[in-house]
Amino acid sequence: MLLLDLIKIGGIDLDLKKELAPYAQEQGRLYGILPAFIMAVAELETGFGSSSLCNQANNLFSIKGDYKGHYITLPTSEYEKGKWIKVNAKFRKYPSVKESVIDFCELIKNGVSWDHGIYSRAVIGKTDLTEVCYAFGRTPYMTDPSYSGKLLAVIKSQDLAKYDNMPQQPKPAAAAAQSHPSYKSLVDFLKAKGKDSSYPARVILAHRNGIKNYTGTATENTQLLKILGGQ
Repeated sequence: MLLLDLIKIGGIDLDLKKELAPYAQEQGRLYGILPAFIMAVAELETGFGSSSLCNQANNLFSIKGDYKGHYITLPTSEYEKGKWIKVNAKFRKYPSVKESVIDFCELIKNGVSWDHGIYSRAVIGKTDLTEVCYAFGRTPYMTDPSYSGKLLAVIKSQDLAKYDNMPQQPKPAAAAAQSHPSYKSLVDFLKAKGKDSSYPARVILAHRNGIKNYTGTATENTQLLKILGGQ
C-alpha cells in the first residue's frame, strides 16, 4: 500500500481506498455513476488524503458552500483567464465520508441552478471510464484544463478501474456495526435509501448493473439487491 493512500479523517489514519470503496460502489450503483470515477475524483481532490479540507471537514470532493449549515473556510487555487490565482472559499463540512460521497452523487445528479443536467449528461449511465473522465473535464466542476488527464492518471496509478466490476467492498467495522440489517426485498432497500422503487426505475437500475431484459422476477430482484449491497 502506498503511503499516499492514507487519509486522516477525524484524527484517525485510514486507508482511503478501503474507507471510500464501499460507499463509492454502493452510491455509484444507485445513481448510475462508475465507482472508479467517484474514487478518482476523491483521491485527486484530497491529494491522496493530504488536504486540510478532507482532514478537517471530511470533504473529499472540494464541494463549496455549506452542508446543513456546516462549513469551513480555506484558501484554494482557481484557474482564471489563463493563470492560477489564490482565493478564500467556503467549503461544505460533513460528519463522515459517507455523507460526502452521497452529496457528490447528488451534485452529479442535480447539477447547478443554471443547468441541472450539466454533470449528469457527462457521467450518469455511462460505462466507458475514459469517456466519463473527458466529458466531466469539460464541465465547470473544476477550472483546471488538465483535469481529465489527471483523473485518468489517478485511475491508472491506483488501479481503480477494478472497483467498477468487483463485489462491493465491506464497510469499516464502525460503520458496518451501525448499518441496517440485510433487506428482504429490493423495494424495501430502495425506499430505505430514498430512491425510486417503481418498476420503470428498477428496469433502469437493473440495466445499469448488468441485468438485461429485467422483468421484475424474484430472482432478478434478489440478484440486484445483492449487487447494490442490500443483502
